[in-house]
Amino acid sequence: MTARLGSRAALIAGAVLVGPVAGALAARKPTISLLLCLAVLCVVALAALGDAAFPWAIAIVAVAPWYPFTGSSAAPPLVRQLYLCLAVIAAPLVPWLWSLASGVRPRRPSKLILLLMILSLGYIVIVYSTVGGIKPMVQSGTVGFLMGGITFACARRFVDPRGWINAFFWAFVLLAVMGAAAFAMDPGDRVGAFVGHGITYGALVVAVLPAALVYATRRSRLLTFVVGAAGAALLILSQSRSSWLATLMIVLYVMLLLARRGDMRLMFYVGLGVVVAVTVVLTTGSLRHIVETRINSQVGQSQAVTHRQFSLNFAGSQIRQRPVFGAGEPGYAAAQIGAETDLQAVDNGYLSIAIDLGLLGLAIALVPLAIALRVLGSSLRSGAAPPADIALALGILGVSVVTLFYDSFYWAQLDLMLFAMAGTLSARALRLGALGRMRDRRPAVMRPAADRGFFA
Repeated sequence: MTARLGSRAALIAGAVLVGPVAGALAARKPTISLLLCLAVLCVVALAALGDAAFPWAIAIVAVAPWYPFTGSSAAPPLVRQLYLCLAVIAAPLVPWLWSLASGVRPRRPSKLILLLMILSLGYIVIVYSTVGGIKPMVQSGTVGFLMGGITFACARRFVDPRGWINAFFWAFVLLAVMGAAAFAMDPGDRVGAFVGHGITYGALVVAVLPAALVYATRRSRLLTFVVGAAGAALLILSQSRSSWLATLMIVLYVMLLLARRGDMRLMFYVGLGVVVAVTVVLTTGSLRHIVETRINSQVGQSQAVTHRQFSLNFAGSQIRQRPVFGAGEPGYAAAQIGAETDLQAVDNGYLSIAIDLGLLGLAIALVPLAIALRVLGSSLRSGAAPPADIALALGILGVSVVTLFYDSFYWAQLDLMLFAMAGTLSARALRLGALGRMRDRRPAVMRPAADRGFFA
């Protein structure tokens, strides 16, 4: 009943706001009027979703085509950086504020969460003082990581996994449609310019694919095979070898988990899905050509490997000079390396953060991966866990693997995904752990067999 009242209130408030504001601005600044109306309508639509608004907001902002649809990667966005940054900030904060206004009792933060928030707010101050004001901070990469701790804290209020599974499935569908359209428009180029870069596109596909497969398995086997095959094709089109490696890690973990459970039937279906995906790649000339080109390249003598070796040596010297807070400026490492090499990137997100924001900044960056590894390790030991939790953890693991070869933390979409999934996952892990302890205190004869096995 409360959710219905909240939805009605949101619709009424939106209807009241849109008309007068649009009429007042349309005469003088029609562009701003249109953007403002769209923003209000988006807020109203998300508010009407209730708690599901948070994952939908994160997914929409993360996979939206902010950049030119085809062409060179890392091109400037189609919109002003200010609007992109506002969307990144609003995605976690608007649903969180609406949740507070709806009267939902807030969760008591732990000491570690408070420490993370203090570090995040402290780095906002440090970066502000280093770069010299708000205007230089209005960059999507800068705002994305600096909002990480805040996004993490906001996400802890939204622990219902159904919203994440649904939102990520449709985010995968959107990525697939845009990827297919981009490939049809320019078959010779790597897919993913519309999210900024082909590697960013591959990382986004890796992040949402596990949840999309969970959604598909609850519907039909055919949909599961279609999603798996489409995911393999999209990753190939991204031409991102780090995303291929991340996908391999995800598949290996799933096989280990199924072997731990002794579920041979599901292992067969997973293996069949892999065979279908490989068959699609090998029987499609363009996909096979991309794979052969990327695999047969002289990786050991390539510029990328030489560049990463230089970056590793550079990072060691910089971290020794400023170990705690780093340079205090996001993008500092890329600029310094760009002055000495042809590539303006470190090609390792963790090294980038360690140079720019020090070891404390690196500690913030490692929070999502630590939570994901804890959930995955616990699931592997027990042989049981909610599929939605495993899907979120595998999405984090996939993006973290890509980050070993890419400056992921300076792409706002990936920051939103990582810290939002990690925040929800941390809150769900605490809730499931508390439920497990409560059930373990009950006498064994009073617990059904299925109940005893889930938290064992």
